[in-house]
Amino acid sequence: MAGWLLVSLALSPTIIYKPPLPTSTAAPTTMATAQGGSDAPPGNTGPDPSRGPDHAVDESDDADGEFVTLQKTLSQKRRAAKESPESRLQRAFPFPFLPNIRPLTISDYESCVALETAAFPHSEHRASPEKFKYRLSVCPELSLSVFCTVVPAQAAKGWTIETLASAKPVETDRPDKAVSVLLAHIVATKCCGDVVGDSDMDYPEDWRTRGGRSADVGHQESGRTVALHSLAVSPKMQGCGLGKMIVKAYLQQINNSGLADRVALICQDYLVSYYERFGFKHVGKSKAEFGGGGWHDMVHDLPGPPKSSALHM
Repeated sequence: MAGWLLVSLALSPTIIYKPPLPTSTAAPTTMATAQGGSDAPPGNTGPDPSRGPDHAVDESDDADGEFVTLQKTLSQKRRAAKESPESRLQRAFPFPFLPNIRPLTISDYESCVALETAAFPHSEHRASPEKFKYRLSVCPELSLSVFCTVVPAQAAKGWTIETLASAKPVETDRPDKAVSVLLAHIVATKCCGDVVGDSDMDYPEDWRTRGGRSADVGHQESGRTVALHSLAVSPKMQGCGLGKMIVKAYLQQINNSGLADRVALICQDYLVSYYERFGFKHVGKSKAEFGGGGWHDMVHDLPGPPKSSALHM
């Protein structure tokens, strides 16, 4: 990702950096593949304070009450759309934004379930708790997450976030009781096909006792396609650029690791253009019937790790 220091998963399990605040469109906060959703509309530059509201509303007694309410709502939405990602981030997250980007572990399971529940209104599009346990146990290296430190006692009165209750302490016995809160995650497995199918989104019911033996469904260790199952961003953080941040970081991580030749996902039609911005190609309607079907196949071919140049004496 431009301007960020990213380290291959194979080299470092945790990436801590202080990137510039997001300045452009955020990513979907609903699901990416079979479990995913969408984010807030693209952010533009902030409103010009020298100009009045985008549209004045006639609030005289002659105006129809419902019409006035509608006009107010539309005007508020227009102003919100012009608010910069930086302003949205500062308003939504009243703490220093020093993101810790790292792979997930099984200890993050509860936070992942809480985030998935909040981000995907349609329960049939969510990954089940058992799927999270399976994926975070057999291939955690294919996941990525954005955490940030929160000091609950310093939060504004009434402030909360969906994953706060399941957040783990940053350090044992830390005086300020700071916790690490999950804001966004990507969860994936590997598959053998070029696109994601129903069997790839499933999992073997006896996975705990298989002892590493391969199965017909779920993660395929020998596969060269990363099946991206869930892209979730906290609804409270939508429109702040976190989706774009984690997608770009993830694609770079997988590419540089050499673990796969491509990243594939399924999404609803309204997200096709969103993923195309990251280099995904729309290859047609998906045969997957997960969550009622109606998905589209998206594939991002990876160029491969950069080749190290030989030194010439």
